[in-house]
Amino acid sequence: MLKKITLTIIAILLMMNMYIGVIYAAENTTANQVQNSVADTNTVSNETNEETQAAENTAEPVSKVSEAKAEVIEAGEVKKVENGSVEDTIQTLKLKVLDGDYKNKEFTTDYVLSYDVEGKILAYELEEGNKVTVQITEEPDGTTSATVADFQRVNYIYVMFVLLIIAIIAVGGKQGIKAAISLVITILVLNFVLINSIFAGVNSIVASIITSFLIISLTSIITIGLNKKALTAIVGSFVGTIFAGILAIIFGNLAKLSGASEEAIQLSLNLKTITFDFRQLIFSMIVVSSIGACMDIAVSIVNHIDDVRSKTEDLSFMELFKSGIVEGREVIGTMSNTLILVYFGGLIKLVLLYLACNMEINYIFSKENFAEQAVAAIAGSIGVVLTVPLTAIAYAIINQRKTVYKTVSDNKIEGKRSLKI
Repeated sequence: MLKKITLTIIAILLMMNMYIGVIYAAENTTANQVQNSVADTNTVSNETNEETQAAENTAEPVSKVSEAKAEVIEAGEVKKVENGSVEDTIQTLKLKVLDGDYKNKEFTTDYVLSYDVEGKILAYELEEGNKVTVQITEEPDGTTSATVADFQRVNYIYVMFVLLIIAIIAVGGKQGIKAAISLVITILVLNFVLINSIFAGVNSIVASIITSFLIISLTSIITIGLNKKALTAIVGSFVGTIFAGILAIIFGNLAKLSGASEEAIQLSLNLKTITFDFRQLIFSMIVVSSIGACMDIAVSIVNHIDDVRSKTEDLSFMELFKSGIVEGREVIGTMSNTLILVYFGGLIKLVLLYLACNMEINYIFSKENFAEQAVAAIAGSIGVVLTVPLTAIAYAIINQRKTVYKTVSDNKIEGKRSLKI
């Protein structure tokens, strides 16, 4: 089994390497084309640059802003400060920069904890030893100042992930080791295949389909094995996942979803290198979110039918199919609830805030971000439901046991065949 897992991982790495190579080759080709185009236009633009250079030289100098990681070396008490008609909650901090051009330089700054005017939402008080992200501003006269931008949380996420791996292995044993390997591979595929390819300009829908197929195939092979059961689970969960994405495209177009949330709009206004389509990203989001639920229900159905089949010599196509449907009916409720609750759980804060503004529930769910989440949750749930018959059909076709009739009698007399009576 370990040999199979090792070979599978090697195959994964090779496929990922080839895919990333194609992506970067395409990206480099595009970059070369852009560079050639820039070179062609440089001759034309040189005259313009010469004319505008004098004006640029006389323009007022601007501040230079950079980000760095810093450590809190002294943390003051939290206090209230009047800032005109607004009362801010602040904490005076002494920071030491840990990287970048200002490494080891120390700054003293006031950290504003209040997010809103009335101070209803407050950030956590910082302590000595905390790591933060700071924005360092260098003024034209050479003076510098630092402002706390955010708390460094990534290390705690890594610790939680390690705890998750430990829990999976401790509870699951050998199967838990396979599950942990599958989880790590899933994260690698999401990063190196999906995120990198979309960021490099690959069509989001194509990248999502390739990603879902890799995750479903590799996870099924590692956890189930290289056999017909794995093939059945791959077919059922992959087709169900793609159905969810197709429904997302159809109803996303009908509902006029642009795919751009408020945060995405704010970020995109300041970026000039965005090459991806926000509408296509809805497909990606729903496909990736549906993979786990579709795989769970597909594996449950496959294991159930296989158990029934092992206890009976011959089962017809319809008997195998009905057995899968019976098992599917037992789990579709919980799987559908899982997706709905996951999506809705992320919207609770906004729902409460909008209700506090006396907005009707129909108006709230007509807003872009709510409608997008609703379409994603419902489309994903439909994909989970469709995975049940798809997996049952796939198993019945792939694993149907055929009766073999003898054409040669077992009874022989003096080397001559005779008919069995």
